[in-house]
Amino acid sequence: MRSFSSILKARGSYLLLAIGCLFLGGCKPYLTNITPETAQRNPSNLYRFTVFFNVNQRYVVPDTLQPFLVIDGRQFPLQPEADFPGLYYYDHKLDETRTDAKYYFQIGYRQRKQGTIRDYTRKTELAFFKISDYRNMSLSVERAPMGNHVRVLGSHFTEGDHILVGDYETATTFISENVLSFQVPMVAPNKSYSIFAVHENEKHFVGNLFVDHNRFSVEPAEIALNVGEKTEITLRATAPLSNDVYINITTSIPNSIIVPEIRIAAGEESTTIPIEGAEPGKGILYLSAPGFHEISMPVEVIGEAVVEDNASED
Repeated sequence: MRSFSSILKARGSYLLLAIGCLFLGGCKPYLTNITPETAQRNPSNLYRFTVFFNVNQRYVVPDTLQPFLVIDGRQFPLQPEADFPGLYYYDHKLDETRTDAKYYFQIGYRQRKQGTIRDYTRKTELAFFKISDYRNMSLSVERAPMGNHVRVLGSHFTEGDHILVGDYETATTFISENVLSFQVPMVAPNKSYSIFAVHENEKHFVGNLFVDHNRFSVEPAEIALNVGEKTEITLRATAPLSNDVYINITTSIPNSIIVPEIRIAAGEESTTIPIEGAEPGKGILYLSAPGFHEISMPVEVIGEAVVEDNASED
């Protein structure tokens, strides 16, 4: 017997509406198909098809209800879910070579109203059921910073498959039929994202990944240079970036150093930043970018300020 929560997950709000009609009354008789559109292939090759039938049972003539699953041109009698009135199911076996099936539900019954008995037949629309060979998928890690590569482990992967991080496309590498690798895109950090494998335009949930801030490292750890002297520092991310990242550079001594606008190009993980000493001063250089922790480094410019002599000669 399935749990009530597992049944709810099948069709969510549809089932809630159906159960509300059942207990509150006032809804016309109808069938609601709550069978998932896709199921994972299983060793038993058995798949459960479930429907909800809403009708005021006091008007149904006893022993006249005949619910069926109609699949592959054959009828199979549905069984009632003992704990959930109105729910009917059938565990149907599909050959291990099957990848899909078309089906619908049909329920016949007799109803008595005001002394008159009438025959009724209700049907659902034709539905499409797909068996997925994607099974036992998992992430190699539970969290990673932006730019890092994460592996998806599973089976039956193809070169056309790709990974979504939430709604964000990401660079995906086919490694083997059991392994895909993707690069964590530049998304808002400190959040958990649902990871999906997309196979033949269908999304398959893999798991959740918590995306951390990326981190910079800088060499050297501090700078000391003379007025007018030029030097370079190397800024490095923890992983190659999926997009261009512009570096925000500020300092507590803006008159003492000259620094140009800098970016780390997509696919790269480091860049070189030229720095020139201007006026004497001692302070801090701050380096930051969206999704990265800010880093700071001590900076000192030594010497005397260069004073231009604009006095005219006699």
